Amino acid sequence: MRPATFAGGVHPAQHKDSSAFSIERLPAAEKVYLHLSNSCGAPSKAVVKKGDAVLKGSIIAEPDGRISAFIHSPVSGVVEDIKKWPHCSGKKLEAVIIQNDFKDEPAPAGNIKDPSLLAPSQISEIVRNSGIVGLGGAAFPADVKLSPPPGKKVTTLIVNACECEPFLTADESLIREKAADIIEGAKIAARALSAKQIIIGIEDNKPDAAQELLNRSSERIKVKLLKTKYPQGGEKQLIYAVSGKKVPMCGLPLDVGVAVMNVGTVFAVYEAVVKGKPLYERVVTLGAYFRKPGNVIIPAGTRLEDIINFRGGLPDNVNKIIFGGPMMGQAVCDMDVPVSKATSGILLLWGEERKEYECLRCLRCASVCPMGLMPRESFALYKAGKAYDKAMNCMECGACAYVCPSGIPLIQYLKLSKKNLSMSNVRLPAGRDLTPLSKNGS
Repeated sequence: MRPATFAGGVHPAQHKDSSAFSIERLPAAEKVYLHLSNSCGAPSKAVVKKGDAVLKGSIIAEPDGRISAFIHSPVSGVVEDIKKWPHCSGKKLEAVIIQNDFKDEPAPAGNIKDPSLLAPSQISEIVRNSGIVGLGGAAFPADVKLSPPPGKKVTTLIVNACECEPFLTADESLIREKAADIIEGAKIAARALSAKQIIIGIEDNKPDAAQELLNRSSERIKVKLLKTKYPQGGEKQLIYAVSGKKVPMCGLPLDVGVAVMNVGTVFAVYEAVVKGKPLYERVVTLGAYFRKPGNVIIPAGTRLEDIINFRGGLPDNVNKIIFGGPMMGQAVCDMDVPVSKATSGILLLWGEERKEYECLRCLRCASVCPMGLMPRESFALYKAGKAYDKAMNCMECGACAYVCPSGIPLIQYLKLSKKNLSMSNVRLPAGRDLTPLSKNGS
């Protein structure tokens, strides 16, 4: 069978060398720096103060609103301070700083029960209390996704195993080593959603991982091979590729009876419900020019400098560091920035800045846009002091900028158009606000 796919997209070099390594565990650092902004929603509210003793897995912050998340300590130790600390956004945001005592004293685990005996609301509550957010990059609170609003029925859970960004292989390594747990996590999430079907979408450049999943497929759990193409893991592109359903513009997966969760997210659901383990660490790809590349379990709040030092130091030729993948990731400029729950990868890169030339009107940007937009139009309108009214549909994948022969940073102009539209209080279809539930299949 030909692998399924979607219209548009690009084929960047994969650079998946780190997939050859087994998952390792990074030693905990002397201090961890846990930002209260650790989800895509409202910052959490600290429940500890300076001088408090904490245990590994204990709650240090609680949600401040519906779209917010619990935060747990990845180490045992003492709260050294609560103050503003460098964040990957380039700002300084409030963070809880914990001095590690290296005793690894665990907090008491919750009462572990058979998942098949739990009601959907009980599963959602465990997921919320465990601080689980989407680990595909969006960091949307998973319990909200597992609790559809009245009138919205989910029939299919789609598990995103695409990992379509170059360099990133954390999900692939997790599948190879924890496929059975991932399947169980998907079943638990489907139970919470009352979904009858589970479909796992995985690109065909991961044959070993795909086989691990295929070995555990069943009538209810299907594995669908997808064409290796970026952004195959985009939420709307994934839904179309595996089910043929089209999510309406400015709509949500719920509108077509679907929920999408990342491989790492359903694995975290399994660990929370079956093992009573909250989300305070995750697998992160250390790629590109790392002296010791690989996929590593890293405690949340570990500083970039500590990670690089643990892996042999910073190579001389590196001039850019990215959290995430090279297409949708975020460049960081401070070695004090810590990883968060949303950090799927850290890339040490080298390269020259692209020069920007006049637009050739070649429309390559439109031909690759997975959302059917005209990125060049956004560029032209912004230059003219106007906003591109379709920009709110942009998923910020960067495919347009990747193919532009003139080196125009089209994605930046689309982001600026979105910002201008937000500031002008643009009206969208009823029931849809300006905050996307997911950018890349959370």
